[in-house]
Amino acid sequence: MTTSSTELTVGRPRRGSIGSILESVAALIERRRLVWYLTISEVRTKGTNSLLGNIWWFLDPALQLFIYFLLVNVLFHRSQPAILLFLGAAILPWKWFTAALTTATTAVRRREQVMRQIAFPHIVLPAASVLASVGNFLFALVPLGALYLLYPDRLTPWALAVFPVAVVQFLWTIPAVITLSALGVFFRDISNFIPHGLRIWFYLSPALFPIETLQAIGDRHPWFGVLVNANPFTWIFSGYRDALYHGRAPDWIPLGALALASIPAILLSIYLFRRASPLFVKVL
Repeated sequence: MTTSSTELTVGRPRRGSIGSILESVAALIERRRLVWYLTISEVRTKGTNSLLGNIWWFLDPALQLFIYFLLVNVLFHRSQPAILLFLGAAILPWKWFTAALTTATTAVRRREQVMRQIAFPHIVLPAASVLASVGNFLFALVPLGALYLLYPDRLTPWALAVFPVAVVQFLWTIPAVITLSALGVFFRDISNFIPHGLRIWFYLSPALFPIETLQAIGDRHPWFGVLVNANPFTWIFSGYRDALYHGRAPDWIPLGALALASIPAILLSIYLFRRASPLFVKVL
């Protein structure tokens, strides 16, 4: 067969790196209806597979926020004005990221039977997975917005800046999901390590504490300061907190730099996925 879909699924790519990336992007545009169908299917499946159904989309982030509230405010006895909003501005976006990465490890593997029966560009699988993860963020906005009923003085027009900050996070979620979806085919145990790696990443980010606290630790331990400053979520969380908690403009310079830096990361992940995809059916 010589169709483009077969070339994307069977055999080694015949073009160079740029050509491979462009073909993958073109395949996504051409199969946009399939991507949308898989995205909707994944969102619906998550709702129907739980006891509480679609209510769980709202209840799960609210419960996670309450757990960290008990940890920080009750156990650590840490005083912070509008503590729930302070925590929610970081924890709820983080839940979006963790849900995306956790699902990514099986994004390709769970479609094994379909891949054996139909020739299609495999890149649509992680693309649908990352788009479905946006639902986690949108549903998390409901309990996050409800917090302004407790702290109405914190609500300002700058709260709308949460969306461009979310775009920056989404740009970094894309290469992470694409890369993990490919690795999950060859290393099935990776799903066991992801939660532990994410937990370490979370505590190296200013989610439970102000960024000034982590920077003060970095002044005493330079290696820690390097890790904090190199962490994209240091600036993403700060952006969310500026917009939602402090009621001011986020620092657009580091956020803009992160957005630009995500472009080569996205292109590299697409290229590596394209190179690995001919082996998926053989390994599965």
